[in-house]
Amino acid sequence: MPEQDNRGKAHLPKEIIVKCPHCRELLYIQDWKKNLKVCLHCQYHFRLSAPERIALLLDPGSFVESDMQMRSVDPLHFFSQSQSYAARLREEEKRTGLREAVVIGSGRIEGLALTVAIMDFRFIGGSMGSVVGEKITRSIELAEEKCTPLLIISASGGARMQEGIFSLMQMAKVSVALARFSKARLPFISLLTDPTTGGVAASFAMLGDIILAEPGALIGFAGPRVIEQFLYQKLPVDTDTSEFMLAHGMIDAIIPRHVLRPTLARLLQYYTPPRQDHCKGENSPVDRKLKLVTCKHEEALPYSMGNTHIRTPEVNAQQRPHERQGSRSRWEQVVLARHKHRPHTEDYIKLICKDFFELRGDRRYADDQAILGGLATIAGQRVMLIGHQKGRDSRQRLACNFGMPRPEGYRKAQRLMRQAEKFGSPVISLIDTPGAYPDLESEQRGQAQAIAESLEIMATLPVPLVAIILGEGGSGGALALGLADRILMLEHAIYTVAAPEAAASILWRDNTLAAQAAEAMQVSAQDLLELGVIDGIIREPSGGAHLDYAASAQLLAERLRLVLAELAGIPIDELLQQRYEKFRHIGYFSVT
Repeated sequence: MPEQDNRGKAHLPKEIIVKCPHCRELLYIQDWKKNLKVCLHCQYHFRLSAPERIALLLDPGSFVESDMQMRSVDPLHFFSQSQSYAARLREEEKRTGLREAVVIGSGRIEGLALTVAIMDFRFIGGSMGSVVGEKITRSIELAEEKCTPLLIISASGGARMQEGIFSLMQMAKVSVALARFSKARLPFISLLTDPTTGGVAASFAMLGDIILAEPGALIGFAGPRVIEQFLYQKLPVDTDTSEFMLAHGMIDAIIPRHVLRPTLARLLQYYTPPRQDHCKGENSPVDRKLKLVTCKHEEALPYSMGNTHIRTPEVNAQQRPHERQGSRSRWEQVVLARHKHRPHTEDYIKLICKDFFELRGDRRYADDQAILGGLATIAGQRVMLIGHQKGRDSRQRLACNFGMPRPEGYRKAQRLMRQAEKFGSPVISLIDTPGAYPDLESEQRGQAQAIAESLEIMATLPVPLVAIILGEGGSGGALALGLADRILMLEHAIYTVAAPEAAASILWRDNTLAAQAAEAMQVSAQDLLELGVIDGIIREPSGGAHLDYAASAQLLAERLRLVLAELAGIPIDELLQQRYEKFRHIGYFSVT
């Protein structure tokens, strides 16, 4: 019960109870701390100090601080109301025990080395002045020197007004350092916590290869209060929250605090730097641990599962499908390719990937759920997996536009392809779409440009590319993920310039002639193999993939393993030349 003072006013007993600012529930401090300072009622994440972050995330005793002697000075002789900036700095140092708003150094998570920079909002609101900018820049340079991944944990209100233009220029300083760090092909993980706003959000915080956020964090440039004052209107309550940023394609994932450490361990495992002669630091080949990270928390390991591959016979290219499973017309193949129970990308991920971490958003506008992509481990090899997702029930199908991507979906795929290029990972595309989403908003946001850019990127992407058509391969919406070194089709998949119904309407102004259109266009896997458009067919279980997900996944995984092994043995320059020649010579014509 709250105690009362001598004036009868209730107050909370010190060091016993804390009130959640979100749901207003009272929490016993002992329970609250055991729950990592997360409200037990509403899951509100209280702010943590830099020392608390270090204790939460890093292996005990592994953290070695760098540049701890640095202190801010007062270059403008700034005086605010009754206190000088110099006096404010002395006061903050005494109150927090910190010399500045960021702590940097080296450490380990699950034995994997990394360099960290951890901001502390307690010190002048985590604002970025010259020392904060300098220390973060030094942490970037330290990570490059040691050849380790970089983790920056942001908690900041933005620029430090007391340092004027010097504070603004720290945005440029840190961005220059990160640009050079990116060229070294080293991973940068950015963790956004409450709050991450202003110049911090508009520089290094939003430049991560992976951007994570804690639930409910305030994230944005201006912030809701400034926007409301400028526009004279009330904003939705979730504006500039982690959830808002995820929906609008700006971050990859929201990670609850109790699974943050194992999630970071998984990502470090994916991004263990390649063997490079110039890497002599913590993650050099001698020290590097390549064991797969396991995690006890289901939330952090949504698709982690074992998989036993079995060797299966390849399809005989000379044997037509009807000779194995009964005569089927091309229209019947279309119907089977569209079967509502046919396994989708997500189903195959769960069955063939030992581990999968979804990456979300195009970093421009939204997260299109018609495209599912992320970091995957298949047959012991780390890959970037991207695929169409149709959805299983009515709600999911509407959210996924029935597997028809908008421009932001293709731009998400492009972002993941560029990341695969940076870290040298093969790209696996799982294609199953009627086509790109044909609505006005997609046209306004550049649907044609997004598809064209995807083709341009895949044409010269210097990593192995494998495309597998699972069901429907519809028009440019499918081709945008299908320009690959090896193109495979499941036995009952189709690949076509347009849906048979659309082709019948265009050719004969009668979509009831779709079956005739399918026959005329030759849309089956066997047709495409004989025409030289695809490289192989993956057999399906008897009756179709929808009758046995596990068997279909085993057949796909085995063929994929063989193809990846084949492509791994081809030098990149030669692979790019083969890719050029492959598409350069597609087509038939005569010269008279």
